[in-house]
Amino acid sequence: MKNLKLSAVMSVMLGAMLSGLAVYGQSTPPPTNSAPGSPTSDTRASKSDAFTRSPKGTAKAVTFTGACAAAVSELEASRRLIDLLDRENALLKDRLETETRTTAILTQLNASRNAESEALRKALTAKTETLAAKDEVIASQQKLIDSLQAKKSSPWKRFGDILLGVVAGALIR
Repeated sequence: MKNLKLSAVMSVMLGAMLSGLAVYGQSTPPPTNSAPGSPTSDTRASKSDAFTRSPKGTAKAVTFTGACAAAVSELEASRRLIDLLDRENALLKDRLETETRTTAILTQLNASRNAESEALRKALTAKTETLAAKDEVIASQQKLIDSLQAKKSSPWKRFGDILLGVVAGALIR
C-alpha cells in the first residue's frame, strides 16, 4: 500500500514535469533583434548630460532634447537610406530580368544562326555534287564527240554513197 501511494505521487510529479516542458516547447519564441550586426548609435540619451564625439574626435555635451533630436535625425537618415536601398534592389531585379530575357533571346538567335549555317552547308554540298554531275556529263559528251570524230568515213566511202544516191534517184525517175 505504501509503495502504491509513492508510485502514484511519483507518476503525478513526472506528468506535471513533462507537461510543463511541453508547454514551454509550444510557446512562441521571443522576437529576435532585427539588426544584430548593426552598429549602435553614437548618440546617447539620458536625463543627465551626455557626451558625443564629433568627427574630429572632440567631445561635446548633449542635452536630453538634443540627444532625442539627433536620434530622430539619424532615424530619418537611415529611413532615407533604406528607401534608396529598396529602390536600388528593385532596379537590380529589373536589370537581372532584362539580362535573363536578353540571354534567352541571344541563345535563341545563336540556335537559329547555327541552323542557318547548317542549311547553307547542305546547300553548298548539293551545289558541289550538282557541279560534279554536270562535269561528268560534259566529259561523257566530249568522249562521245571524240569517238564520233574518230569514226569519220573516208572520202572514197562518201563518194560511193553519193554515186549510190544518184543511181537510186535515176531509177526512181
